[in-house]
Amino acid sequence: MKQKIEIEINSEIGELEGVILHTPGNEIENMTPENAERALYSDILNLSVAKKEYTQFSGVLEKVTNTFQVRDLLSDILKTPSIKTDLVTKITENCDIKEVKSYLLESEASELTKILIEGLPRQKNSLTNYLSNKYFSLEPLHNFFFTRDASSAISNSVLINKMASHVRKRESQIMQAIFEHHPNFITNTINPQFSRYFNPKISMEGGDILVARKDVLIIGTGIRTTSQGIDYIANKIESKSAPKHIIIQQLPETPESFIHLDMVFTLLDRDVCMIYEPLILKLNKYLTIHMVVENGKIISINEVNNILDALKSIKMPMKPVLCGGKINTCKNVSNGTVEQIFSLLLQVKLLAMRGIIILLKH
Repeated sequence: MKQKIEIEINSEIGELEGVILHTPGNEIENMTPENAERALYSDILNLSVAKKEYTQFSGVLEKVTNTFQVRDLLSDILKTPSIKTDLVTKITENCDIKEVKSYLLESEASELTKILIEGLPRQKNSLTNYLSNKYFSLEPLHNFFFTRDASSAISNSVLINKMASHVRKRESQIMQAIFEHHPNFITNTINPQFSRYFNPKISMEGGDILVARKDVLIIGTGIRTTSQGIDYIANKIESKSAPKHIIIQQLPETPESFIHLDMVFTLLDRDVCMIYEPLILKLNKYLTIHMVVENGKIISINEVNNILDALKSIKMPMKPVLCGGKINTCKNVSNGTVEQIFSLLLQVKLLAMRGIIILLKH
């Protein structure tokens, strides 16, 4: 077993201690034109291409840090009967498939892991099932390789995200079980759905949440992360040593390229970021808000010109690298040239690798 990791993420840039990945598998192969839209895709992925590219990417990471596969972590914890029973109960209740609960509980850990990720075909053991046009009783998790969406580490806690689409709830349930029970990780989880202050309008996804500095979060709000979700985060984050700054960027609802903040603003280094200039720097109708939070309470909230101005005001100046146009040349990048980082990041985008969870320790 790999060494235990005490999760402590105070920046998107730092020493990589470990990365949690989910290599695409048969859940992608199980996507059809009929269920692609339900799975939040506009087209069907080619598994052979995605798997090859993902394997190449994870191979690079394995050379510099510990890598963990969701399948292995889930299979490990499902060997404990109480954890297995609790997770299966939650999933069958959430998916309204209590009729298969006994079958799932009778499955071995490795087979159950496969079912929970790849789906469970519907048995034709009743007239209702026979006439149903749905192939699966338990739908495959087509989006699970976006692992960061389901859970986001902030400081020494892991936020279990209440994602915008109900079809992705099982991803969050699985990641919560892993973080709470797997011996490889030391952390505590925060889940808005178990809060007495839960608001059904709360939603947040990890692609919108960037940890810029120990006292700075940058969060996008749009179709995946709501203002109520950001208010929840502001209420829950700790600020024992100093007030916490939260910079919020409104995002367009369409097209799909604006689903998440990290598709238009991404940290490359301590003083370098990649941006989509028309949204981040040019005049437009989308607001940028700077909130200051202390002990779970907002002590100031103001509109600012843009993310870069807000960061500069709190002594975190950034040099922008423009995506979709000419690349600026920047020096003194600690972990490689900007061009190399841009190339890797572009590959990440093309591989749909935006969602990896990165565990850092400084």
